[in-house]
Amino acid sequence: MKKLAVIGQYGEGPAYLTGQAVKTVFTANWMMGRFGADQVEIVNTYGWKKHSLRLLTGVVGAMSRCANVMIFPAQHGVKVFPRLVAALNKLFRRRTFFVVIGGWLADYLQDNPAVARAVKTFDGVLAETETLTAALRSVGVEKATWLPNCRDYVPPAPKTVGATLPRHVCTYSRVTETKGIADAVDIVKKANALLGENVFFLDVFGVVDPAYKDEFAALCEREKAVMAYAGTRKASETLATLQGQFALLFPTYYEGECFAGTALDAFLSATPLIANDWKYNAEVIRHGVDGFLYPYRDTAAAAEYLAALYRDPTLYAAIQKGCGESAHTYSSDVVLSGLSAQMA
Repeated sequence: MKKLAVIGQYGEGPAYLTGQAVKTVFTANWMMGRFGADQVEIVNTYGWKKHSLRLLTGVVGAMSRCANVMIFPAQHGVKVFPRLVAALNKLFRRRTFFVVIGGWLADYLQDNPAVARAVKTFDGVLAETETLTAALRSVGVEKATWLPNCRDYVPPAPKTVGATLPRHVCTYSRVTETKGIADAVDIVKKANALLGENVFFLDVFGVVDPAYKDEFAALCEREKAVMAYAGTRKASETLATLQGQFALLFPTYYEGECFAGTALDAFLSATPLIANDWKYNAEVIRHGVDGFLYPYRDTAAAAEYLAALYRDPTLYAAIQKGCGESAHTYSSDVVLSGLSAQMA
């Protein structure tokens, strides 16, 4: 019997750049490295609504062949996958693990008792923050445990952002209204005003949400002096891309935010992170140590931090040092080893 079935979005290309897909791919690949590629079976859930019969066949087959099962559902899949796996597990009796994506599950379970009953049957419900773990336990998910986001640890290399102007800063997320792209532009403009010249230019990386496409195009045209769309990058290109950036802006106010992989990318690339104090960001980002948190959507405060990093090379170096410490804390070998031991 194989060691593990992974049920989630797994693949390469622009369709697999969401937080859900990145986490699924990363975790599955780490488990392959631990157990062997032949011991991990993947059921790719991308586009599952259009291929529901194929998905059902894949899940049944994987559960029949694997001793452990991990699911990675997002907000649409959570309506289906926990109940499907819980129902099938009455037959197969596997160890099952629900990897929570985002910070909304506890509230969702309160309003969806059928899904809640299924989730409570899992052997592990793995939440990204300790606050969410406690919230899940408060709604009856007794096997909720903390499993923070993680990445393979590589000591951050010295940055090569250059000394010429403008210094490039970026956002690195889905391009939607609530990821705060317009706020990021405002931060750059206000930081430039503080410094009395166009010191900073914003590069926007990420997949553009179709619902935001027209508004974003208008923003790019209106603010082309200080920002531009920079396209998408493969997950394997993330650290190299961020190495060339002076700072990473994270002005998100997305309702489903939890432990954003963006923070890990900042830590690993030693790129100072300036983030909106929203949802669980304060559990991840150590203010003044590995980045900065500014009051909710206070772009003037964020601009002050960005300008301070430019004015004070000693502060910049100290934040980089803190990034390296945090990158080690959230190393995949540290975070995932305990989970893999449960599957041995």
